[in-house]
Amino acid sequence: MSDKLETNPHLEELNKKLQHEINDRIKIEKELQRKNYELQLILKTSKHINSSLNLNEVFQRLADAVMDHLNSYGCAIYLISEDGSKLLPQFVIDPDFKKEILATPLDIDSSFTGKVVKAKKSMMFNDAGPNENGFQIPGTTEEEEERILAAPFIFKNEVLGAICLNKIGTYFTENDLNLLDTFANYVTTSIKNAQNYQNFQSEILVRNSAEKAKEESDIKLKKLRSSVPVGVFRVTPTGKFLSANPAMISMFGFSSEEEFLSTPATELYTDKNSRELLFSLLKKDLSVRDFEVKLKKKDGEKLWCLLNVNSICDDVGNWLYQDGIITNISREKKAAKTLTKTQFRLATILDNVPNIILYETGGAKEFVSANIFNMLGYPAEDFINDKEKFNSLIHPDDNEFIKQKYSEWDNSGKEGLLTSWFRVRRADGEYIWIEDRMLEITDKNNVKYHAGVNIDITNLKNAEEQLKESYSTLQRILEETVEGLVHAVEIRDPYTAGHQRRVADLASAIATDMGFPEDKINGLKLAALVHDIGKINIPAEILSKPGKLTLPEFNLIKMHPQTGYDILKSIEFPWPIAEIVLQHQERYDGSAYPNGLSGKEIHIKARIIAVADAIEAMSSHRPYRPSLGIDFALEEIEKNRNILYDPEVTDICLTLFREKGYKFPQAPTDML
Repeated sequence: MSDKLETNPHLEELNKKLQHEINDRIKIEKELQRKNYELQLILKTSKHINSSLNLNEVFQRLADAVMDHLNSYGCAIYLISEDGSKLLPQFVIDPDFKKEILATPLDIDSSFTGKVVKAKKSMMFNDAGPNENGFQIPGTTEEEEERILAAPFIFKNEVLGAICLNKIGTYFTENDLNLLDTFANYVTTSIKNAQNYQNFQSEILVRNSAEKAKEESDIKLKKLRSSVPVGVFRVTPTGKFLSANPAMISMFGFSSEEEFLSTPATELYTDKNSRELLFSLLKKDLSVRDFEVKLKKKDGEKLWCLLNVNSICDDVGNWLYQDGIITNISREKKAAKTLTKTQFRLATILDNVPNIILYETGGAKEFVSANIFNMLGYPAEDFINDKEKFNSLIHPDDNEFIKQKYSEWDNSGKEGLLTSWFRVRRADGEYIWIEDRMLEITDKNNVKYHAGVNIDITNLKNAEEQLKESYSTLQRILEETVEGLVHAVEIRDPYTAGHQRRVADLASAIATDMGFPEDKINGLKLAALVHDIGKINIPAEILSKPGKLTLPEFNLIKMHPQTGYDILKSIEFPWPIAEIVLQHQERYDGSAYPNGLSGKEIHIKARIIAVADAIEAMSSHRPYRPSLGIDFALEEIEKNRNILYDPEVTDICLTLFREKGYKFPQAPTDML
């Protein structure tokens, strides 16, 4: 019976099947155990990875997990470039070639990892060594038995990058591929979160930098306002001062800003009629220029002042406050009064035969006032006895001027008064300035003779020189103020450093060829130097942005002419600088901003700056593009002649470059 059982073929077959089932179950259990282990590993690793917002730390943890489990000797993690054509290495673990791999971006169209990114799915390349479709990183060696496994990071159908594993010898399996793909899927959200956090941190840094730059700019503007030698103030319509610079406080004899601001503006007026007149003018035109008024200091001392005031209103026209500049002109008033008195005295002398009068006939002095001794130190008889005596005392350098004046007077038929100024040597060797006034008189016998008066004007000459020096000082302060404004813009926008200066140089050259007088060219040059001052109010990150501006950013840029006008309008320039700056972005066909002016509505100097600005901008490097070249720039303005740009200005500019060899100055020192 036993032998029969052992040899029963059905039992043997049944036994074999049972053994197979047991073996299959064991395999399934092992596979389930492996799957469970991998799942636990993935969950544990993803939890560990997701706990960090540091992108480099996320990459490190991911690499540690997959390399350990998949027996990889090398790992590289890439992120896709902004234009989508390259994979940029972010993190590398490699025993031999880490430096070379980090230094080499991968082309998406000619690399294994790029194929994975393009296909948006994980792939393995067990024949990577000799495969001609791969990419050999410069400086690395080719391995015959190299295997590559790569998986993309996909976030909401957007490919962020990929992870690439390398090993030598044994093949990667489908299970390895699935595991890496699972890891990549789990980690993608962590990468996106870390990127967002990194971008957020960068934005904070940029914002902090912009705020710091604005603070520095505000400090510089405050210092600039403090250093202006004239009073600058802001006052409400009720007479409460809101601010005043140090020059204003000092001018009225106050010891501190707090003390001055607590004093009503009405207390500075010597009479209420002057204030009422000023207010009536402001109500009519919203601004007043060169308003002369007598005010008083804290101690009661009276001052003659020159006021320039602008009214600032709200949207419905209500006065908010007035901004103004005040200049103490007491000294000038006194000088003018003195000059008036002097002229009256001279007239009185001439009318009443003063004692410094000379009568001549044929060059001989017939009468010389005895008072000439007090002026020159010689007795009157010396000049009567010696007709060349007076001429011998004239400074040699002034003889040519006297001859010229006499010749002009003679050519006019000796009509009217001959007035000349020259130096005469006193008896003590000191030279004094003389004003010589001479008339040709015909007496009743038809005899002609000259009557003249000599006046010592040395003090007036000295005062004139002092006034010239004062004017030169004010001119220098104005130029330094403009230079400070230019410098402030260049600090905010280093990519256009020198732009305003080059525009000023070209604009001046155009104006010269158009026949502008020197004074108007100087005004144009100053306007060009500050035409972009309004950019001081634009965040630095927008000014230096390398990419295309968004619509809100561009709208912010478009505000800079108005901002520049607001900054400059209260400065008393001899030229309409603020108006020119406001209009420099207007175009000939009325298509531009801020007010859509066209043709001759635009100030001629603004039309000149528009052409110079466009050429300089196109021919210079910018953060968002390289230089387009001067030839391209000239073709553009020629193409837009009589459309965007004034035709006369355009033609003169083209002639300057193409026929007269004009070139932009290369260094700041050439532009001053």
